[in-house]
Amino acid sequence: MKRGLKQVRYIVCIIAALFMFGCAGGGMKVAVKQDNYSPGFKSSDIGRVKGKTVIMDNFINQAGNTTSWGYSSADKKVTYEAPVHLESYLWSCFQKAFKHAGIKVLDQAYGGYAHPYHPYWWGAAPPPSAQAPKGVVAFQLVLTSMTDQECKFQILLFKNGESKFQKDYAVTMPPSSSTDPKELEKRSYRLIDQMVTSVFKDRDFQKAF
Repeated sequence: MKRGLKQVRYIVCIIAALFMFGCAGGGMKVAVKQDNYSPGFKSSDIGRVKGKTVIMDNFINQAGNTTSWGYSSADKKVTYEAPVHLESYLWSCFQKAFKHAGIKVLDQAYGGYAHPYHPYWWGAAPPPSAQAPKGVVAFQLVLTSMTDQECKFQILLFKNGESKFQKDYAVTMPPSSSTDPKELEKRSYRLIDQMVTSVFKDRDFQKAF
């Protein structure tokens, strides 16, 4: 009987230790919000896209190193969490960046162009019922990897029912020297800026856009 009690106590202690270790190892959480994002790049630096019109398609998260709501630092010590799904957070930030750059962003319901999530694989042109109005470019981002130091993604453009552009991008940032949540939040928005400008400044994208 005493032996059985010792085993039970041992198991309970192990579980408690694992629980405490898990809580301690959870690290810091940094809240990132699309409402707080303000484009930090100069619109004049990417003037080639100014005046264009675009419909922003749904973004897709295929990054295995992210969660539904956020992503982590490269060392897993910090979690950046959005109030919405990560792809929706990025979509809202990019929408702000588009407008900041002088691009006219049409609502997804414009011209009857409205659908929740595509039932087809990315890279394929949308079916007629989901195509943007004639002459208007539809922009889509597919996230493939994301940490606070590196982000990999794919950009696709569709026009008049055809795929016009598909390219992989990668942006990097040096490790943060700060552990202040406010500074880390601001830094996360600069990563968004790098994502946006890497696309807008790309000559291949400019030609297709």
